[in-house]
Amino acid sequence: MTIDRRSALKARHRRAILDAANALISEGGRFSVDQLAERADISRRTIFNHFASIDDVVTTVCTEMLHVVIDGFRTTVTSGERESMFTDVAGALRVTDVPGIIAYLWRALGGFAPGNPQAAQIFHATVARTCEEMALELARKYPEADPLDAAILVSSLMNGTVAVATHWIAVTAAQTDEQSRELWHHLLERMIETVRTGY
Repeated sequence: MTIDRRSALKARHRRAILDAANALISEGGRFSVDQLAERADISRRTIFNHFASIDDVVTTVCTEMLHVVIDGFRTTVTSGERESMFTDVAGALRVTDVPGIIAYLWRALGGFAPGNPQAAQIFHATVARTCEEMALELARKYPEADPLDAAILVSSLMNGTVAVATHWIAVTAAQTDEQSRELWHHLLERMIETVRTGY
């Protein structure tokens, strides 16, 4: 009983930290440990019992945001054949509001300003975590496929998405109006076709 209560309390604290971080990001972007502790109604020490740093908190929140891509992938109906892996992953990217997620990441990281390697590092760590989880999900969905093929496929599409995101941010400053979203879809289709056919 005591272990169960302790586990439940730890899970509650972790969720409170992530929810508080999400709220602070939505309200304006970067935040301090003190602001996070106050919003989550916990001590600073509790934050560091769960996360290595404030950047780890932000990366985890951002990774949760990118989980919608994985969730979209889970809902696709597959033939189970290796050839449909690409179509399934590309389809998940197409149906997900990636511009909205990127705009959220932009706020979370205070913009990807030149000379801010920390923001770029968090962004790439977020994408890397999502790639790992997507590759695992792909391996589960396609048990006959070579795990290396799955990892390369996911990595190619997700890294291509990062390249598209970087270009899209430079052009739109992470605005999500209709024109910016049209540009996103054009760039995404271009990237998918490039990865599909090679260079």
